[in-house]
Amino acid sequence: MSLAPRYDRIVSLVLLVLLGLAVVVLIDINPNILRARFGGDVPSISVSWVLIASLVVITSTGADVFIRSHPQMQTRALPAIRLGPLHLELAPAYWIIPSFAIIASFAFFRLFSASLATLAFAIALLAAGGFLFGALVAQHYSLDRRTSVRQRARLALQAMALLLAFGVFSAIYYARLRTLYSAALIGASAALLAYALLHMTPARGVPLLALLIGLTLAEATWALNYWAAPFLIGGALLLALFYVVTGLLQNHLDGTLTRRVLWEYSLLGSAMLLVIVYVTFR
Repeated sequence: MSLAPRYDRIVSLVLLVLLGLAVVVLIDINPNILRARFGGDVPSISVSWVLIASLVVITSTGADVFIRSHPQMQTRALPAIRLGPLHLELAPAYWIIPSFAIIASFAFFRLFSASLATLAFAIALLAAGGFLFGALVAQHYSLDRRTSVRQRARLALQAMALLLAFGVFSAIYYARLRTLYSAALIGASAALLAYALLHMTPARGVPLLALLIGLTLAEATWALNYWAAPFLIGGALLLALFYVVTGLLQNHLDGTLTRRVLWEYSLLGSAMLLVIVYVTFR
């Protein structure tokens, strides 16, 4: 019998984060919100994003505590911080998807605040709560000893990571930042989410592969910035590329990359691209 997640602790964390996110939403509605401006073309940072960063810290701390309490983590070698007598082990790979549950939900749905008003922020709260709860539970079961349970949990994490990637990519593309900033943000987001997915495979070199995926997405962003496409189309194109690249690498690391799988991803990626182009130019 596998150990069930501590739902009481997970729900408590989710409610705490949602309460903080609700406060951020109320602050973000104010048109005169405090902003830090750095001059030139450097993007300004509002106090809302400072508060989002604090919620990410809280979420990451909770996710780390939850996952390190799993029996399967007791035998794993984890990154550690050593400060004199202090020895603190961390599980940063398990911070990423829960953190992006907050970032992506807020960044994406606030884009619709002009048309949906407060409904957009209500949806953002529901999405953030659902993604956060689902990610914490799925991460627990991704370490289950039963292969079928572990595979379903990892499939759920992959689906959530793809949805969160679409939200982040679309929000960054919507801002129409200078390529230096937009490519860096999308590349960093893609690298982190790729690492969260690829680290579940028992292989070395995962950080390097995640960085290469981030670089690929950054270069794609550089090319897309010359195309005045709607932000949802831009986000979908980046998502299609992210899905194909991470999927192929996952199969490669698992030792299941056959010619058939390669053709399936190639055809699926081409089909997604054709649909997006058709919707754009119809």
